[in-house]
Amino acid sequence: MNAFQKNVPDQTFETLNRHGEFTRLAVSPGIINKHYTPAQFQKIAEIAGEKGAIKYSASYSILVSIPTCDATEAVQALQEAGLYVAPSGSIIAMKACDFCDGEKMEAAPITEQLYHAIEGMKVPARVRVNINGCASACYNAVYDDIGLVYQQESFDVYLGAVPMGAKAQAGTLFAKRVDVTQIEDFLLHLINLYKEHARPNEPYYKFYRRTKSAEYWELVKNSIK
Repeated sequence: MNAFQKNVPDQTFETLNRHGEFTRLAVSPGIINKHYTPAQFQKIAEIAGEKGAIKYSASYSILVSIPTCDATEAVQALQEAGLYVAPSGSIIAMKACDFCDGEKMEAAPITEQLYHAIEGMKVPARVRVNINGCASACYNAVYDDIGLVYQQESFDVYLGAVPMGAKAQAGTLFAKRVDVTQIEDFLLHLINLYKEHARPNEPYYKFYRRTKSAEYWELVKNSIK
């Protein structure tokens, strides 16, 4: 019964903040890599210590809650251990599948290129871009704000997903077979439209559904023909 009766946390991010100011860091082995080393787990436990808390999330990361006064030093220590600490706030946040544990790496170079082009860009509300390296899309790219599914030197692009709640649903296919040579500019178009036309704090899916009949979406599609 440990999975139920004896596993209720007494140190959550909310309860910790009742006794001081805490920061929560989203930590992972990388954008593609999903494998932690024992030394990395030890480092995470060391940083959380007795004062903090550790939990896993649905976004391929471990959430580490620590006193805010220790955050800068903690981020540096985690990065020195080879870990990736995702930035927070209203930005573009990118994630990807594990490319079949590195067995199907065809899309890895373009994924890295896109990471350097968009990660951390300021936007009206946090936007999750999810890249999957084959048509199986087993890391659920179609359930994020912008989903890219790779196949044969191109990407299918999905928009409009409602990621959670009673009305959760997958995004719809917005553009098919966008060539790898065009995908960076195409993705930047999708992001810049959001930056230009979204309302303050408007989630990407609400923005897309509110504006999808606007002419500028067709202009973006036509840019790949």
